Order: sequence, then C-alpha cells, then structure tokens
Amino acid sequence: MSFNPREIEVLNIIVQAYIQTASPIGSRYVAKQSSLNLSPATMRNIMADLTEKGFLMQPHTSAGRIPTQKAFRYYVDSVLKPSSLPEPIRRSLRQGLERASLDYPNILEQVSKLISSEASQVGMALAPQQDFVRWHRIDFVLVRPGLVMAILIFQGGIVQNRLIAVDDKVSSDDLIRYSNFLNDTFQGYTLFEVRQTIIKEMQEAEDAFNALYSKAFSLAEAATGSTSERQLFLDGTLNVLERLDDIDMSSMRELLEFLEHRSELLQLLEKVSEGESLTVVFGSEFYGPELGEWGIISSPYRVRGETLGVVGTIGPINMDYPKLVPMVDYIAKMLTEILESRF
Repeated sequence: MSFNPREIEVLNIIVQAYIQTASPIGSRYVAKQSSLNLSPATMRNIMADLTEKGFLMQPHTSAGRIPTQKAFRYYVDSVLKPSSLPEPIRRSLRQGLERASLDYPNILEQVSKLISSEASQVGMALAPQQDFVRWHRIDFVLVRPGLVMAILIFQGGIVQNRLIAVDDKVSSDDLIRYSNFLNDTFQGYTLFEVRQTIIKEMQEAEDAFNALYSKAFSLAEAATGSTSERQLFLDGTLNVLERLDDIDMSSMRELLEFLEHRSELLQLLEKVSEGESLTVVFGSEFYGPELGEWGIISSPYRVRGETLGVVGTIGPINMDYPKLVPMVDYIAKMLTEILESRF
C-alpha cells in the first residue's frame, strides 16, 4: 500500500510517540511534532485516512489514535534504520557476557539474563540442534575397568559427556587409539552425518570389520546416541507483569501460557533461525490475534558461517525498537565471536 509524504510523517510520529507513552496520540500533539505546519484539524483528516487504511485505530470516540500491527510492520520494515550501540552499552554487554563460564549452557543462560535485564522484557537464547553441530574432537577417559567417560566436543565449544560401559579389558592406550581414529575420521562432520556413517560402516563390515574400527565405532555410536530436546533458555518472564497498565489481561495470560508450554515458541525460533539476519515478528503473524499485542526480536548466532541458534527478546508490540534491535543484533554477533574464538 502506498503512502503520500504527509501520511508517512504522521504515521512515524504516532508510532514513535506510542512507543514512548503506550497511550493514544492526539492530532494536536502530531501537529506540534510535525514539520508540515498543518492544523490539528488537517491532521485529524490525515489520521482518519490512515485509520481507514488499517494503520491506526481509535480505542474510544474521544480518544486519539494508536498504531496497529500493520503500522508497526511498516515502521520496522521501512522506517527503522539500524544504528550502532553507544560504546558504554557495548562495553557493559560484553562484560556481562564475559562473566559467564566456558560451559555452553551457562553462556546461553547468561545471554538470556543479559537481554532480559537490558530490555526489561523476556530474554531468550535457543541452543543448537545437536544433530547439526559439527564434530571437533572426542576423548575417552577410563573411569574404572569397564566404565568410560566419553567427552565429545563440537565446534563452538559445545560439550557432551556420557558414561559408557565397555569390556573390562579395554585400557587407556586402547581409548587413545580409538579417539585418534574417530577424530581423524569425523573431523568437521555433523552429528547426523556421524551417525549415518557409523550405521553404514557397521552394516557393511559385518564380521570382517577390523577390530580397532569396530570398537571405535561402537564407542562413537554410544557417545552420539539420542540427545535431549533442544534447549531454550528464558529469563525475565515476570517482567511481563510490569505491563499490567498497558496490556490487556487476557493478552497477558495468553503470552504467559505461550511461554510456559514453549513448544510453539521453540518451533517459531527454529523457523526464524533459518534466516540470515535479525528478524522482527508479531504475535498475530506467528500465533494468532490472541498475541497481537506482543512481538519478538531475534537474531542468529553462528560458528564458521553456520547458524547454531538465535537470541532475542519478547515484549509488547510498542517496545523500543531503536534501542532493542541493535542490542539483540550486537549480542548475537558477540556470542558468535566468543564461540568462534574457542577453536
């Protein structure tokens, strides 16, 4: 839908004012903020045209106008310009993330807390789908005769530990040979490719299979067995309750149920993680009108050019996009740098 220059300026003023106030915006305010030098009466006519086009709505006859989801979509897609975060904020975010330990879940948990704290909204971080993370190395530690700890490390520093029962005769030297063979064989493979290769090799080899290869593949099969559901770290759900004065109670209840069940949110984040850049989606676009007053900003993080997951925030549709869009994008890029620096 096309706009004339007057409509564009009026719509931008109303959206930006609504982001700050969460209150209906009147024609007198728009006239004062505009560079068009038009009377409040003329502004009311322009606002009426935007209402007819579906970009504004009037909650009460005597009230001003508020932007609809269509208005926010236009604002995010056509008006909002990416900007760099001020250096003090960048430094604060980096220091916050550097406080996390090298443990991968701890880093993602810290990311969700950091976003929640800075945005005063729900912060989230989606962990990688392990089938598609790439093998870096595996090590075996003999815990005691008949029991081995497999330590599988993926690119980006994701670590998976698993206890495996083995023959009592397996020695530490045997384990070193097995790990050397597997690391030479699977370096850079995805976990899915590793499993497929193991199945193929063991089916074709049968009894003639070399003993070293057979035992090494058996250990790798045990170490890379079925994994738990993809993890999603959320923080700051209680921040939602601070919007009691701005958000309809039924809409807030819908969001809390949506966050509690997680499966639909997980599906959404998996879908947006397929994109190459930061994404803004609104509740009505991914769920239904029940969540029409909410939106999600998310940005992917990567290792060696491959997307592992996304980080982001969930908040009211009138959230502070000029502040939060560059913040989420910066945190995603910072997380990428930290993970890539490991290997």
